[in-house]
Amino acid sequence: MLRYILKRILQFIPVFLGVTLILFIMQNVVPGDPIKLIAGEKKMDPQTEMNIRAAHGLIVTDENGNIVFDEDGNTIETPMVDRYFNYLGNLLQGDLGTSYQKGRAVKDMIFEAYPHTVQIALVAIVIEAFVGIGAGIISAIKRYSFWDILVTLTTSMLVAMPAFWLGLLLQLIFGIWLKNATGGAVALPVSGVPGPFPQFPAWTYYILPAVTLAAVSTAYTARIMRSQLVEVMNQDYIRTAKAKGLSKRSIIFHHALKNALIPVVTYIGMDFGAMLAGAILTETVFNWPGIGQMTYVAITQRDWPIVMGSVTVIVFVVMIINLIVDVSYAFLDPRIRLGSKSDK
Repeated sequence: MLRYILKRILQFIPVFLGVTLILFIMQNVVPGDPIKLIAGEKKMDPQTEMNIRAAHGLIVTDENGNIVFDEDGNTIETPMVDRYFNYLGNLLQGDLGTSYQKGRAVKDMIFEAYPHTVQIALVAIVIEAFVGIGAGIISAIKRYSFWDILVTLTTSMLVAMPAFWLGLLLQLIFGIWLKNATGGAVALPVSGVPGPFPQFPAWTYYILPAVTLAAVSTAYTARIMRSQLVEVMNQDYIRTAKAKGLSKRSIIFHHALKNALIPVVTYIGMDFGAMLAGAILTETVFNWPGIGQMTYVAITQRDWPIVMGSVTVIVFVVMIINLIVDVSYAFLDPRIRLGSKSDK
């Protein structure tokens, strides 16, 4: 097991470097000068512009931080290769750079935004796991019944709904229509996070964004759970268990469910990594101050240090989640052995 984990960690290194390299190249290919965007419509003072470019390592400076000029008196742009290796060097020291627009350390901004993303992701993954797995089990046990048809129709509708449209629909129903119908007595908050003096109970702020974030994933989880459980129930060892006179409940929960859960755990684990990566559409629709919304705003403003720092953290989190999912296989199915002799 330990050998397998170390092997996977070593495999993360080229993936991590590849992602950061692609992002670094993209920020130099996408049109638009992020430094000029700092001043907006106003014209920036040339000396101020040079100082900002020097502070962000975009132009060459000497050991004392003084700007270096060429023979014609122009600044010298730092080669992209040098900037990339400078970025990796700073990254190893925990430095993700400084925001062009905010002038703040990207690390501090991510530490402020990421807890909000984690909170909504945890609520959403609980909804996905319990509702999706539960609906899939019911649909598989009661095949071709009313409940099976209901689950099939509901999951088909959810899969067809774009996240932003579902979010707007939930805001309209529970934030406006319900409020008007009850004279303001019953309603749910449609945006933001609970502050020091929230208008609604703190837990209600998570309902609509978490449901929106989990909706499509819950539908896929239910479908995978149903198909896997139906397939497992037709296996020989299940027939043997039935022949021994075991109850249907015991057969499902003690024999069939563990094997059927392996693909479901894979999907939920990868989806949790995606949720922790920041759901840009959901966070934008609900004005949720997480890493997804922060990354979206940074992209529109060409604030590349935030984009690079956010995606770097996201890639790291996703890789860790995938490793945990892989290791969990051995606990779900004893027949699976990670890091066996075949890996040596």
